[in-house]
Amino acid sequence: MIFKSAVSKLNKYIYVGVIVFLLLLTIPAFFEDSIEPFLALFSIHFLVIVFLIWMYKTTFYKIENTILFWKSGPFYGKIEITKINKIEYHSGIIVPTIWKPALSHNGLIITYNKYDDIYISPEKQDKFIATLQALNPNITIKNTPYVE
Repeated sequence: MIFKSAVSKLNKYIYVGVIVFLLLLTIPAFFEDSIEPFLALFSIHFLVIVFLIWMYKTTFYKIENTILFWKSGPFYGKIEITKINKIEYHSGIIVPTIWKPALSHNGLIITYNKYDDIYISPEKQDKFIATLQALNPNITIKNTPYVE
């Protein structure tokens, strides 16, 4: 079962803003006497924009058998669902985890193994959690879901 990442309005504005800003920074280099500054700047900005779009388009979570797979651009991983201890609802820009393959500031912090955790933001959080709990009924749920 595949769950797409929810995307907050703030993140949409940030992604679009960064892309527009990078394109606007490239324009003055076009009017230089030499083409090299423009090509260098355009190449760097183009790669950053492609990277942002790649992350935006490919952030998802997949539950297959007893494994939770996650992917965001070039970053990916898997978690054994039987190793998940706790799922905590989280709302806010500052997230206390290292891995954050999410596009929304309203998501879930999944704690697994002994000290590992990851922040994700599936669109259908209730269905996502129900699916995980069906595979591992020992998962503890903390906090309450964010309601818009």
